Amino acid sequence: MTHSDDPYKLKEKTNRQLHEWLAETEQGTDEYDAGIEESMRRVALMEQLMEKNEAPVWRRESIAMGLAAVAIAVLIIAVVIMYQ
Repeated sequence: MTHSDDPYKLKEKTNRQLHEWLAETEQGTDEYDAGIEESMRRVALMEQLMEKNEAPVWRRESIAMGLAAVAIAVLIIAVVIMYQ
């Protein structure tokens, strides 16, 4: 990364430092806009990680729902056969 990509060295700051830096910076300035962009970039990265983590969960939930539906169908068939 070059200095021109991150002239304020915001990528090096922690989330807390970035928040404090934004709070101290005047709105509408280039510095403030750069801080907001860095904050939005971090949020986008967190959302991507959350989506990756949710994919296996959705798969497991789908399998569990499918097994539950099969179990209910087998139970209904067993009850119908028993009472004939």
